[in-house]
Amino acid sequence: MAILIAEEKKQFNWLPFLIIGIFLFVAGIGSYLLFFTETPLIEKIVPSSQRIVSDISKVNSDTFKNDLSSTKKELQTKIRQSIGGSAGGAITNPGRSNPLLPF
Repeated sequence: MAILIAEEKKQFNWLPFLIIGIFLFVAGIGSYLLFFTETPLIEKIVPSSQRIVSDISKVNSDTFKNDLSSTKKELQTKIRQSIGGSAGGAITNPGRSNPLLPF
């Protein structure tokens, strides 16, 4: 009698191919739905009274210029007050003559 010694054949692993196949299937369905179908459901659900984005983004130029000029004037007055004080005079307490001397 002869003794036959042989390695056991490995079975083919289908799991990686199954995972890649499912991923490609989902990517294909997603790209089809994204590029080739009609508008998404959310655009049909939004009420018709909703404003269009272009209408919302329009700014009345006259109102914007008036607001901008008034804001600029307010900032200028605040800067003038903080630089020169309320009376616009010199600083009343300049500090010590030699700040490095001990107390």
